[in-house]
Amino acid sequence: MPVREFLVLIVICLVWGLHFIVMKITVNGVAEPIFYAALRMSIVALVLLPKLKWHAEQMLTVLFAGLCYGALNYALMFPALKMTTASAAAVTIELYVPFSILLSILVFKDKIGWRRVMGISLAFLGVVVVASARPSEAAGAQFLIGIGLIIAAAMSEAFGAISVKRVSGVGPLELLAWFAVVGSVVLWPLSWLLEDNQMSAFVGETRIPFLMALVYSVFVVSIIGHASYYWLLQRLPIYIVATGGLMTTVFAVLFSALILKETMSSQLITGGLMTMAGVGFILLRGKKKPPSPAL
Repeated sequence: MPVREFLVLIVICLVWGLHFIVMKITVNGVAEPIFYAALRMSIVALVLLPKLKWHAEQMLTVLFAGLCYGALNYALMFPALKMTTASAAAVTIELYVPFSILLSILVFKDKIGWRRVMGISLAFLGVVVVASARPSEAAGAQFLIGIGLIIAAAMSEAFGAISVKRVSGVGPLELLAWFAVVGSVVLWPLSWLLEDNQMSAFVGETRIPFLMALVYSVFVVSIIGHASYYWLLQRLPIYIVATGGLMTTVFAVLFSALILKETMSSQLITGGLMTMAGVGFILLRGKKKPPSPAL
């Protein structure tokens, strides 16, 4: 991997790792989760409005990627963080890697070997161990529901990654703008249908933390982080970019312990190591690279 791309990946992982902490704090008593996601996407859409351009031959793929990346993943992940811990969520979302590999096999006709089979199996088994942890700070039986929602979010992100790989001639900020538009269209109705008292986030002591979380999510995570990630996806194979998930997880678990004082149970540690080892098996396979579409 070129040095420039590697440094970009490190920054993305640091930003995203800390974002698990920001999201966890925000959805726990500061703001309704889907409302937070919807407002975030709408602000991103407004900021990037000049970047919106219609690409007739690409729009179906772009809009589908937006549904996966800008709507469904947030609609699933943000409420899940209210039920689970930031560290468990960071480990479980790693299933994005085996999901994306499986989809790339179907779409790009990549071949699967025994290392990938072992890695995928180990990653899934690790998440099963994480799901059995149920740390004391999580909401009891809802912890398993939260893990299930994170798994679904990981699948949504995998579909989004495959779609981005099929897009050509559309810049990262253009993609992000369209994803924000699609996210806004989907998330606002879901918020008004499923949530209450959304505007309370702007009242009293929660106002400042909420605004700070929005600034971080919109400008640092979305505009800088996601745009850089889409830039990497268009230049490198998915399995190389997905390596960043390992570093993101390490940062997220570290910040969860240091900032949120989350319990690092033996099940979480064991399951996390199993999941990351499984992802490592997938990413550290032979030198042969899967084919990627012309850009």
